[in-house]
Amino acid sequence: MTTTKKISELPSAVTPLVGDEDIPIVQGGATRRTSPNDIRNGLADAVHTHLLADIADAGTAAASNAGDFASAAQGALADTALQDANAFATAAQGAKADTATQPGDLATVATSGNYGDINDIPLHGLENAIINGCGRVSHRGDQTLGTAWDKTPIDLLSVKAEGAVTSGTIKRVTSSFTLSETGHATFVENATLTGAGAILFRRRIEAKDAWKFFNQAAYYSARVYHDHGVAQDFIITVRKANALDDFTTTTQIAMGTISIANNANSDIDLAIADMGDCRNGIEIEVKVDCGAITTKDTYLGQEQLTIGTTKRPFMARPVSLEEKLVSRYLRPVTGLVAVANSSSNMQVVLNHPNMRATPTYEATAALAFTDGYTADFAQSTANIGTIHENNAHHGRADIALFSGLTSGRFHIQRGTGGIILASAEL
Repeated sequence: MTTTKKISELPSAVTPLVGDEDIPIVQGGATRRTSPNDIRNGLADAVHTHLLADIADAGTAAASNAGDFASAAQGALADTALQDANAFATAAQGAKADTATQPGDLATVATSGNYGDINDIPLHGLENAIINGCGRVSHRGDQTLGTAWDKTPIDLLSVKAEGAVTSGTIKRVTSSFTLSETGHATFVENATLTGAGAILFRRRIEAKDAWKFFNQAAYYSARVYHDHGVAQDFIITVRKANALDDFTTTTQIAMGTISIANNANSDIDLAIADMGDCRNGIEIEVKVDCGAITTKDTYLGQEQLTIGTTKRPFMARPVSLEEKLVSRYLRPVTGLVAVANSSSNMQVVLNHPNMRATPTYEATAALAFTDGYTADFAQSTANIGTIHENNAHHGRADIALFSGLTSGRFHIQRGTGGIILASAEL
């Protein structure tokens, strides 16, 4: 039987189907006949036994077992599982995390801990316990090298030699920038020593500054150079005074030896694990154990002693601050006023407030005075005579070797000639 009706116009089949009814299908471009049973027999099994590995493009999960995955029931439980509230950030903490500084936002020093990585380092104060370690403050001229400790052109530094000294001059250089940051250093020039020759440099730190090193780790450093022709041992020795600011007897705290190559600007360092009870004062000696040498040069500069276990960059203070620190130990006394008490002698008033202790006096050259209206007067050679009285703040002394003075007449110091230095150096 044929019909011209559309499929949508046909009446619905009686259900349920038996299975042997005829159903038209299109297969291979032709209309064919089949039944519900035939269609059912062509379906896959109700229970699937395929592996993921049998499925094309299943990805890396294809080799996994079904037991490796949560079931649907387990997944549903996980979605609603109760968690410990302390395992999560609070809203306030989360808000802070959103604006927290990240490691990439920090300056290098925040993670390195290296002092040298600090930007815009403030001017240095008192980290370096060695006053005038920079060598920029000087009130004396060149000195002859000898076998007794002597003052030098670098204020507060003493130098001597061991062995027999034939020649040598202690000078100050101001433009050795390859050796020190400031260009300043002590220069022992053309030293000729015989026998067990050595050149020694010494610094002392008074009790009022040494106390901060009590039972602390410390670090000494300096810059050196020599042209002795062979490597030389530089021996650093740190001692403590056995009595308050009295270095007549000392006790060693630490010692170290560094071999320094010829003709090379070099560092010398000594890490001191524990300074112990150094509250009476600290002494630092650098000995160049050179033996016999002929017309050789030695430099020392940029000395520093700081608290801590690591070396710090050299801390050069502003020169005005360095000068003020030095003035507690050594200062020029100028603007002198004196009265003649004979034709060749005057008594002079010396003002030097707030020195470390009662000072000694020295004239750097012959002193020159004027009476202000008749004549000028100068010593035939530098001279300071009897000290009548003095203390840490002022004194009164005789200055002689003038000629033509009128007793009772006052005199004022001229801007020419030498000056008087007041020294309370250790």
